[in-house]
Amino acid sequence: MEINLEQQKLISSPLRIKIIYLLAKSAMTAKQVAEELGRSAGSIHYHIQQLYKGGILEIEETKENRGIIEKYYRSKATQFNLKEEKRQEKGESSSTMGISISLTEEELKGFQDDLYDLMVKYMEKSVKGAINRNPYEISCSFKLLNSEEEE
Repeated sequence: MEINLEQQKLISSPLRIKIIYLLAKSAMTAKQVAEELGRSAGSIHYHIQQLYKGGILEIEETKENRGIIEKYYRSKATQFNLKEEKRQEKGESSSTMGISISLTEEELKGFQDDLYDLMVKYMEKSVKGAINRNPYEISCSFKLLNSEEEE
């Protein structure tokens, strides 16, 4: 999904990324998401509302339960590309993709190994044959976030 800078700011929280991925699997209410993540319903409701207002989530269905309207939210996407208007005006092409995930040190090492193997695979493809290819610079960074950044 192509997003703007404001939407990028909305999804820059690890907690919000968890919500987005959880709601990609199945539509849920804010209360169900809170129970799944072990968080307060009020906190999760706030984050879901921000993501909904920002166009990242949609309401898949509503149900009435004992006089209360329950809203079931669904993620519109799990991959996001930041529109870079300035580059596009000049005819240049670029995209930025970011994601925040929670990993153990062992999982991070495995992820880095897998990512390296994937980059080598595509590097090998890029040198084969006489196909006209566009040059792209691809980089990846890893940053340890403080636990309070997760809220």
